[in-house]
Amino acid sequence: MKKAAKQASPPRVGDYLKDAAITTSFCGLFLSLIGTLFIWAGVNAFNCPEIILEAALIINLSLFILTWLIYLPFRKTDQLIGKGLIAFLMLFSLFWLFGFAMFYFYFLFSPINTWARVIALTSITTILTYRGILVHNDIKSAFKEKRSLFSKIYCDNGESITFSREAVGLLQGARTDRNPFKSVYLYVALLISPATLVLNRLLSPVVGDGHGVFAVTAFLSVPILQWGVEIFVHTIMTMIYYPIKLQHETGRPVLLKDW
Repeated sequence: MKKAAKQASPPRVGDYLKDAAITTSFCGLFLSLIGTLFIWAGVNAFNCPEIILEAALIINLSLFILTWLIYLPFRKTDQLIGKGLIAFLMLFSLFWLFGFAMFYFYFLFSPINTWARVIALTSITTILTYRGILVHNDIKSAFKEKRSLFSKIYCDNGESITFSREAVGLLQGARTDRNPFKSVYLYVALLISPATLVLNRLLSPVVGDGHGVFAVTAFLSVPILQWGVEIFVHTIMTMIYYPIKLQHETGRPVLLKDW
């Protein structure tokens, strides 16, 4: 009976952020180390300077430490800003794996033609940036067109402003659906990586060993990056930008509820 009562008791202040910090620090470290392992394979395959691998390991450790440094000032609160900052680091760990390790590393450091490198990097980065702008505008438009939506997501109870897990779904359902796996931008992005390899093959007598695996992973990572940009912008706006804005306007922080 005592055990059941203990399980049914509501979470204490700070429990939400503590759980988020534990998950982000260790799961994020695991994901970022997988990315660094991929980078290590690329460093060996392309005879890159060892400093790239050393810098990658430093970044992995820094993300782990930074998670707990962010957690400390918010540890006795349930502030949404703390959750948002920790979520940002988790998303960065995902980007490290699917973005830098699987895509940008290859086109930055592999021995391919300079112009092919520039085309791939510029095109994909432009597509990702444009997608981020679209999602940003979608969120702004959703709040403008449905004025009651903002108050449903950020509930003002008089004494506090709360943000629940269900609020995330409310905004996702209200804004334009930009599923990257059904978007025309996906097909444009997917064509760029293999196209640069073909052109590189035509212009270079020897491409070198190891390009195939890295080219395929770069090819497959693009739609994941498009999907990640959407989550990134959504998280930054709902968990960091608007909570800061509300706290500045009302003098009350936005708190987590039912997480």
